[in-house]
Amino acid sequence: MKTRKEKVETLLSLLLSKQREGKNAFDAFIKSLDELGKGDIAVKIKPSEKMHQEAEKVRLGLLSKFAEAVDEIESSHMEETFELCGIDKHSVNFISSESGKSRKDRALQFLTYVLLNDAYVLGIEKDLNDRGLTWLLEYPKDRNFADQLMGAKHKRRPGEVLYQCQYEVERKEMRIADLDLTETDESSMMDWEGVQSQKDEPEPKHYAPKKRLQPKPRPTYQAQVAIPPKKIFGRSGEYTSKEEWWSVVVALDFGTTYSGYAFWKKDTDPLDITSGKWNTGLKDVLESLKTPTSLLLNKENEVIEFGFEAEKIFKELVEDGNDKEYRFFRQFKMKLYNEKSFHMDMKIKDHLNNPMKALDVFSLSIRYLKDECIELFQKKRMTIPYDEIQWILTVPAIWDESAKQFMRKAAEQAEIPSDQLKLALEPEAAAIYVVKGAKTVFGKESVTTVKPGTKIMVADLGGGTADMTVLELNEDKTMKQLYRSFGGSWGGNLINRKIWEIMYSIFGKEIIEEFKKQTADYMDMESNIELRKRDITVGSKLQLPILPSLADLCKTVEGKSYKELITQSKEYAGVVKVRTGKLSFEPELVEEIFDLNKTSNIFTSVSKALRNPNTKGIKDIILVGGFAQADFIGKQFKEEFAEYNVIIPTDPVLAVLNGAVMFGQNIDIISSRITGHTYGFEAMRIFTDGDPKSKKRKYDDANYCVGLFEKMVAIGDSVDVGKTDEKEVFASSKDMKLMVLKFYQSDKVDPKYVTDTGCECIGKLSVEMPDLSGGTERSVMVSIKFGETEITVCGVDKTTGKKQETVLDLLGDA
Repeated sequence: MKTRKEKVETLLSLLLSKQREGKNAFDAFIKSLDELGKGDIAVKIKPSEKMHQEAEKVRLGLLSKFAEAVDEIESSHMEETFELCGIDKHSVNFISSESGKSRKDRALQFLTYVLLNDAYVLGIEKDLNDRGLTWLLEYPKDRNFADQLMGAKHKRRPGEVLYQCQYEVERKEMRIADLDLTETDESSMMDWEGVQSQKDEPEPKHYAPKKRLQPKPRPTYQAQVAIPPKKIFGRSGEYTSKEEWWSVVVALDFGTTYSGYAFWKKDTDPLDITSGKWNTGLKDVLESLKTPTSLLLNKENEVIEFGFEAEKIFKELVEDGNDKEYRFFRQFKMKLYNEKSFHMDMKIKDHLNNPMKALDVFSLSIRYLKDECIELFQKKRMTIPYDEIQWILTVPAIWDESAKQFMRKAAEQAEIPSDQLKLALEPEAAAIYVVKGAKTVFGKESVTTVKPGTKIMVADLGGGTADMTVLELNEDKTMKQLYRSFGGSWGGNLINRKIWEIMYSIFGKEIIEEFKKQTADYMDMESNIELRKRDITVGSKLQLPILPSLADLCKTVEGKSYKELITQSKEYAGVVKVRTGKLSFEPELVEEIFDLNKTSNIFTSVSKALRNPNTKGIKDIILVGGFAQADFIGKQFKEEFAEYNVIIPTDPVLAVLNGAVMFGQNIDIISSRITGHTYGFEAMRIFTDGDPKSKKRKYDDANYCVGLFEKMVAIGDSVDVGKTDEKEVFASSKDMKLMVLKFYQSDKVDPKYVTDTGCECIGKLSVEMPDLSGGTERSVMVSIKFGETEITVCGVDKTTGKKQETVLDLLGDA
């Protein structure tokens, strides 16, 4: 017995054949649908004249850019169009990557299929508009071309419904039916009968399929023209501080999952901050103020693209089987947090597991953000001398000093001058923005009304890390740190990890591991998880698409459908279901996924900080960062810390970026910081009874105890920004011409020797002592400047007055 669907197919086939014979059965059927109130179905079968005219305009645009459309159409476009048109995507299996055809061939077949039906044409129009690809729908202004296309020759059968453009598509479909699509030259699609070839037309500015995979051109910044070396100038006395010299402050927020940039021009409102915008290619949000931290290179390690565009092109390369000619990196920032020891030759692996120097990967990414900002200056006709730009690069406060220095070196390699670069600690930047800039917040009261003496905790919840600090507002409107920065790898990626753990449990390791090799589909799934975890509300279901490749793997590997594997899951049957082709996580499971008590130590760490005597009096806990957007996160913080005012700014994603710009407006806004380690240098003194014999050394007839940890500042000490601690160090021998001072850090308050457990060498300073006349009475005055985001050391030979200064070399190449 036939199913309802089969009966409908038979009826429509019969009606269509009768129509071609000139009979009116087809029109009678359409009329009956209208009378039954099923006009929406009638329109899909036989569109109205108005609907048809709209569809013809869309066809005209798509046909004039057919090659471009074939190159732009992805699997997600196909699925969304069919969903809009009510077509079961499983019934048109040619859109699946498992069909054996390349993405381009599937796109070609998809367009040929869709252009035959007005309703489908309007469906793809909506999808392309939603994704910011409206330019594909713009038909040529040349009327001759339009007339040729609309007047193209065709032969209509009696009573046929098809219109001009529709017929051309159908006839082309018949022409290509016997061809091997994998060898189809899309340029031949433009040579249809009655239509002049457009091969001589210049490609649209926004589409260049061959040029796209060339290295991205870098902007030529006219303001970088150098002053002739012999001509020097004095700086005007009107400038009282370095900050007043800057014409523009630019912040680069380099995140684990997303990155972006923003700038502020001098002599404008401090809150008038301009953020870079990125085309997402997504249907829901056309533009974003952040872009994925994803980098696409060619084999010569030249930048092809970064961000949304890099991910889009990479997925196309994978679907077309061309990805082996390129290198793709994503979410690589966490490498710095997970790495215990840093060195200049540290490597990161691309999507094919081929290693590349981490410094180069970071540097190319930072340079891309910098160049994008410079291009925006040029578009806005801003003439900014390059040496008048203050660059701010954000880093997590919980990073070790070596990771921070690594980022500085990467920025310098990206052609950002060292003296124009400052590092901004992310939670501090967020605090600056919340206090100085955020105007509307969700909470009991706005933190913008804070008065001197107010203490706040700021939690920057990003994709990779959660980074917390505690600050107090001073009388002079600066802020001082009250508790050392703390945190861990407790960012939003924990949610992604938990979801994948559930999928491993349901479908099995073999299926998921194979699915992850389907790179394009795996990236689509990751994108879906990323978007939905931020928007989901308490009590809602989390729904994720079941991509065709995953469904096919279930059949291939286990011999069962994905529905069977879900219902047979011992742990998740009942809380994970299938709804309209989507994986649906029930509300109780969603709440468990987002339970931070089960996935991290964040609440334990926050509670410990709040119990510290220095943090007594805190009323506000401010949540910022992308992960703070999740409804569950704010709810849990409010439940865990009910006695505090938990505040989430309306724009938590921009808090760090905008705050970093404000930090650049006033570098001195943070007055003091809490040291995260005990710092000192290796020294020696005269050997005494009780000293370890292993530390005994003889120099110039005197016995010394070597390897002492000479402490400069202890862990947990509050140090004023810019404060310098000094100690005098004497020459250990009469003929010493070079004093080498090795600096160490420790997590202990009072380490005795540099060989104690937990002590780590973080760099060295060499000071020349050429004048030997003073013998062992000669000395070097050693100073360390704490409180900045980096540690600066200086040594002065007191005999000659010669000074040697450096930022501690923390990357193991000292």
